[in-house]
Amino acid sequence: MRALLEVAQQKLKSAVRFARPLSVLVCDIDHFKRVNDTYGHDVGDVVIKGLADVLRRVKRDTDGVGRFGGEEFVVVCEETDEQGAALLAERIRQELCAFAFKTDLGMLSVTCSVGVASFPAAGRTWEAMFKATDEALYASKRSGRNRVTVWTPRLQGFAA
Repeated sequence: MRALLEVAQQKLKSAVRFARPLSVLVCDIDHFKRVNDTYGHDVGDVVIKGLADVLRRVKRDTDGVGRFGGEEFVVVCEETDEQGAALLAERIRQELCAFAFKTDLGMLSVTCSVGVASFPAAGRTWEAMFKATDEALYASKRSGRNRVTVWTPRLQGFAA
């Protein structure tokens, strides 16, 4: 997590200095506790690795990716505006949704919710950017999960 924060702050400094777009995504596996409770932590670990594999496949070489907490992943996208970030987030969501995990109880499919925020609208510091991305993630979850939400000023202050 520390390495991700260092990369994120450096990419944001560059975006600020050169007035270039930058976007942040937070991906969270929906109902992950239920996966662990129903299928066990070993299957939960496989699901987390599955999302990590999706992220590795769909990200660009210049994007920074890291695990941020239990089942959350952060993606920092240089030279990416909110429209490009929303497209990436949707591709992540669709790829994870389409994947089936083999378990002792049968096949398991999971979904994820994604929050997206972009510089400069969401802020000029890492803390502001992450807070905006987190607010967008919670808006996705409140709206039924398995969706992408792009941060806008109207979401400000609505994170749970």
